[in-house]
Order: sequence, then structure tokens, then C-alpha cells
Amino acid sequence: MKKRLAALLLAVLLLCGCMPRQTTQVMPKMPSVEDPAPTPSPTPQPTPQGDAARYGSVQLLSEPTVLVSIYLNDAATGSIWTMEARAAAQQQVEMAVNWLTEQAAGYGVTTQLYYDDGSANSDLSYTYAVKARLRGGVDSQESNEFLDEMDALCATVDTEALRQRYGTDHVGFLLFLPVAGTSFTMAHYAEDDLNFYYEYCCLYRNDAYAAEPEPESPATYAHEILHLFGAPDLYEGSADPYVDGELTAYVEQTYPDDIMLSTYAADGSNLYTSIDKVISPLTAYCIGLADTCPELALFPQLADVEPGVFRYGTGTQDSWLDSGAVAV
Repeated sequence: MKKRLAALLLAVLLLCGCMPRQTTQVMPKMPSVEDPAPTPSPTPQPTPQGDAARYGSVQLLSEPTVLVSIYLNDAATGSIWTMEARAAAQQQVEMAVNWLTEQAAGYGVTTQLYYDDGSANSDLSYTYAVKARLRGGVDSQESNEFLDEMDALCATVDTEALRQRYGTDHVGFLLFLPVAGTSFTMAHYAEDDLNFYYEYCCLYRNDAYAAEPEPESPATYAHEILHLFGAPDLYEGSADPYVDGELTAYVEQTYPDDIMLSTYAADGSNLYTSIDKVISPLTAYCIGLADTCPELALFPQLADVEPGVFRYGTGTQDSWLDSGAVAV
């Protein structure tokens, strides 16, 4: 999820939808006629306290959490967010949050997720003129300069004011990129201590795998938001240390509709009117919605899982450092 050295690890850890597939729904191209709004002003932030060194800025889904939306504009290339495009993305966020609320309720957990409601005076929505070049694409290998800029950007938002208004220390960021790509999340690792404290999802305007311009789906939004709360990828190729081939094969057979396995419909298309996925008992355990799951008795490596907390795993961090790669 986050360790900077040279390049992204081909977006294999927190990327959603890593296999090309045929799509059936074609959406219009995004217009690019709106000027970017002023950037947020730097605000001194307090030193994180308590469990921050393990969890980062977002902890468990069962706890109140604020999600701040930031729309990135690249006026130099005309890749910007219009009011119409922002409104569409906001609706996707609302659908994702409603789905998360319903899924958590199925495990007896009441969520409190505060997010941009689309109102003109919302304090949970910003625009920002990005300086680093946006790459996008299937691999979504955004530069270290971009990631550093996003770290700094998240630190400028007056999170203390948000804490005072919403009564919670838990703040995550939804960063909207106005190009096609494969969405990913930068999450905090326990070994990072207070480094990379702010956690954020990078949500692309369009799905890079679609043959024609087609927005990312609300299921993709929900998938990435769940990463903020500690949900691992459960598909083949996941780099989470306790997700191996045997576990992914088990999930494919036992929980084929788990949203951390895939966000696409059975025919490989994106759905925009609903999210036809579930949070399985395994994912529920990983994010703290359940105290246990049947898989604990089947896969010994899951005994090392601390709900809501990402760790590099024994020996994994050293091997990545030696290879010069970056965990995403």
C-alpha cells in the first residue's frame, strides 16, 4: 500500500479489476470546460495520538469516519472535473457508502460515515490543481512525485476542524483523478509508525480496461474505501502477505460475490445502478465487523491478521526494499 523507493509494484496490491474484460455499457466522454477552483490552504496539523501508529488516519468501519473528497484538476492538459462529472462521482460515493452501511448492518454494526453530500457549502469537498503529471492507464503507475504531492495535500486539509465538527479523529481521503486508470488505495502500514499517516483512495474518472470511456463503478468506490478500513485484496495476484493462491482459490469457490475478489458483474461489465457484491465473513473479520470467521481454522496464516491493520509480513518488506520496488 505504501513504501516509496522507485516505482509502483505494478498496482497489484490494492488495484481493483486487474484483468481485461469485455464491456457492454458505453458512457460518453467527460467534457473539459471548467476552470479549476483554488487549492486548499496549508493548515498546521496536530501530532497523531493513540493508535495512529498502527492504524493510520482511518481505523475500523465500526467507528465514526469522515471521508473528504478532493477533485484533482490538470488544467494544462484539459483533464479537469466539470460540475456534471463531479455530481456523477458524488452519486457514486453515496451509493458506495449506502452499500457499506447496509453490509455492516448485516453483521450487527451501525456505521457513521460522513461524506460529501453534493451541497454547495459542503465542507467535505475540495478541488486542487495537481502539479505532478498524471499517468493513469491499466497499470496506474503514478509517480513518486504525485504520491508525495498527495501526501502533502492531505496534510493541508483542516482535519482538526473536521474532528471538532464530526466528533471523530478518523479521516480518510477520496482523491478523484480526471483520467482513465485502475483505481488504487494508499493505506498505512503498522511498520510505518507515524509516516504516511493520511490514507487515501485514488479514484480514476474512467475505467482503463473499458474499450470506450466508461466511469469507474460504485462497486469500485466501495472496494477502495474498504481498503482504508483494512480489507485485503482477495484475487489472484494479491500481495497481501496472508493472501496466497490457496486462499484466493477458496474465496473464488466459497465467496464468489465478495467485493474484494472482484467489482465486476458476472458478464465482466460495470454496474451503475446497484452494487451486486457482498462483504463475506472473511472480509468482515479483516475489517473488524466480526470477531471470527470460518477461515481461521482453515488457513493458519490468518492468525496473524489484526483487524483493520495492514502489516508487511515476515521478510516481505526486506525483499521489496532489495528489489527497489514500492508497495502500493
